[in-house]
Amino acid sequence: MKKDHVLKDFFSYPIRFADFMNALFFDGYAIIHPCDLHPLDSREIFIGDFLSKERTHDVIMMWERKDFQAILILEAQSSVDFTMASRTLLYDALVYNMQDKRFKNHMLMPVMSVVLFHGEGKWNAVTSLLERVKGPEEIKRKQNDWKMRVVDMKEMDENLLKNEDNKKVISGLKTIWRKDEEGLKKMIITKAVARVLATLTGREDILEKMKGDGGTVEMYSFWKDAEKSGMEKGKQQGKLGLILLQLKKILGKLTPELEIKLEKSSEESLDTIGIHILEIHNEEDVLKWL
Repeated sequence: MKKDHVLKDFFSYPIRFADFMNALFFDGYAIIHPCDLHPLDSREIFIGDFLSKERTHDVIMMWERKDFQAILILEAQSSVDFTMASRTLLYDALVYNMQDKRFKNHMLMPVMSVVLFHGEGKWNAVTSLLERVKGPEEIKRKQNDWKMRVVDMKEMDENLLKNEDNKKVISGLKTIWRKDEEGLKKMIITKAVARVLATLTGREDILEKMKGDGGTVEMYSFWKDAEKSGMEKGKQQGKLGLILLQLKKILGKLTPELEIKLEKSSEESLDTIGIHILEIHNEEDVLKWL
């Protein structure tokens, strides 16, 4: 599964989505009920409106009650982005514009959007349009302002959440970014939660190792196995780089075919070439050690 779909798939479940939104907007009180939520296709809103397809990865839900309707938008953000305030303003405006096109002369439904920051460190970018505008204060005070809601997932209180998967996502994220190895050893979680944590922390290597949907995993063992695999891969890449450098000094430019064979060769083969490097005078000498 692609990493940009992992979060969308996780939060597309109304039970998880409602629980998160209640924690973010209503201090954990059950104001939004899963049965009142209906997924909206973000492609209908953003594609064709001069925006890239990356917007289709946000989770958008219609919140439909007897007394009113609202549109809820959840977006995950891995890095601090100084353009986020103006971008989010544009996205919200497009949702209002979509309503104008479909329901002419009607009152607009509220649009409640939130950006979930899950990267390392703190969000230190602006959160309002006015903060990005350069000019004299007396002029800035005359313009319209707009603020976005940014929530750092690492600072969320998991006690405001009711859904166990959601709780484990927040507590797990805190544990990982604190580099709390003892806490990591205690993490026995569902594969759905493990995938989300791997995605939130940029560990696609763990994502690739996780097969199937059911059952639980020990996050610590996955983490360590992936680290070991990454170190071994890095070690082999280092050896390959050194061998290529030495061969180019001896033979000059290498043929693409030989470079491909070297890239696909095992660590043992690279070691053998390194041992016999002084005996190599042409590409045929290299090939006999592969």
